[in-house]
Amino acid sequence: MEENDEQRRALIHEYYQIYRALQKRHSLREHSHFDIYGNNLIEIWEYEGERKGRCICKVKEDTETACYQRAIEMLESYSGKEIVRHEKRAG
Repeated sequence: MEENDEQRRALIHEYYQIYRALQKRHSLREHSHFDIYGNNLIEIWEYEGERKGRCICKVKEDTETACYQRAIEMLESYSGKEIVRHEKRAG
């Protein structure tokens, strides 16, 4: 059980490191919900002031760790796309 707890903590830590870095550069807001019935959800939205923009991440998984893992993948993909956009503007 300790190994699963350690893996869970590591995933949550990695998720929030990536999310907070992107949140500072973009106006992002997160909504998450986890329960014992498998209704696990992470949503991340871009905002312009108080106006909701596009959804950049919507993950529904059976387990909390799977939810965080998929959200990490989506955030890494999102940050990669942002880097490509900036390089195209500069080049």
